[in-house]
Amino acid sequence: MTMTRELVPLSTTELTLAEEQDDVRGMSVVDVRDHRVGEVEEILVDPEERRARLLVIASSSIVGPKEHHRLVPVDAVCRVRDDVCLERSDLHVDSGFDYDASPRGPVDYRPVYSYFGYAPFWEDGYRAPYFLARRP
Repeated sequence: MTMTRELVPLSTTELTLAEEQDDVRGMSVVDVRDHRVGEVEEILVDPEERRARLLVIASSSIVGPKEHHRLVPVDAVCRVRDDVCLERSDLHVDSGFDYDASPRGPVDYRPVYSYFGYAPFWEDGYRAPYFLARRP
């Protein structure tokens, strides 16, 4: 039986990431076509391994000033240099899952991983390279 793992927002904990350079908060996010997606506002961390697992990307709507906060698995990151580049389009991210900063109980992140086409990190056989391993 597979179980989800609790993730915690990095800014609300005294945890540090396993590698300090993995903190990409505040960096701009672009898609595979170099279209701006938004900015990394928060990182959801696996407290057991102190690894970033999901990015919370803040972006503004084209039709209004309302800011959206979308969840994106770090597996979708293809490179980190001056910005964070995703393997998916800005439209894919925009149609994705909203981030709830105050959930009323445990959160099942499996649908987020499924939407982006990745196996969750807690499942057996997970071998995706850690996203910052793609840093030059």
